[in-house]
Amino acid sequence: METTLSSLSVNGLILILLPFSFSTSPVKRGRLLYPISICPTDKSLPIDKRIACHVAKQNVTDHYSTPVERIVQLYSRASTGHVQIMKTGLDALGQDGSIYARLVLESDNFGRIKIKREKTNRYICLSKKGDLVTRVKKQKFAAMRRCIFKEEMTSDGYFQYQSVRYPQWYIGFSKGGRPRHGSRSAKRAIYRHFTIRNTPDRRHTRRVARIKRIIIKWLRKRLRRA
Repeated sequence: METTLSSLSVNGLILILLPFSFSTSPVKRGRLLYPISICPTDKSLPIDKRIACHVAKQNVTDHYSTPVERIVQLYSRASTGHVQIMKTGLDALGQDGSIYARLVLESDNFGRIKIKREKTNRYICLSKKGDLVTRVKKQKFAAMRRCIFKEEMTSDGYFQYQSVRYPQWYIGFSKGGRPRHGSRSAKRAIYRHFTIRNTPDRRHTRRVARIKRIIIKWLRKRLRRA
């Protein structure tokens, strides 16, 4: 009986000390060294170590929670159009209600999001050179570190998206709707300012498109008769 109790106490001590035996830092290569449930909560430990752990959890991708998704449209202040993602690339010339402009803001952690097109795995990312590109997520738990952005709200009420991998770069578009380099977007505020708009009802969009087709068909007939 004594042998069993001693072995259990040793095993319990090993489990307690296991998270601290790998490294003094709770983060390695952008991921936590131990899950959230084993984060140190003992009040006898210094408060700076406990705070460091909880802050570190906010600076890495949360693989333990289901991401929250919002279907929106991003209206560019510079191009006066909506950001749209296509197979060949992306621009900010989308019309209101376009299927290419229906974007999903996928939560990554506190204040960190990923932006993709609805019903696809194509994300907005920043390359090593600072170019705004799209990438396809091929694996479910892929890191996609270049596709994570920090969502910020300015004093004017606009939203801007700062790269987590490259904090000196932002998502931005020119007045012509073309993607801007991350450094140029950081220099001019108008390039990186966006407004979040709700997506219109698809039934309403189809009805409007049908009415337009009928009007165009009627005008063509009138022109032929004339």
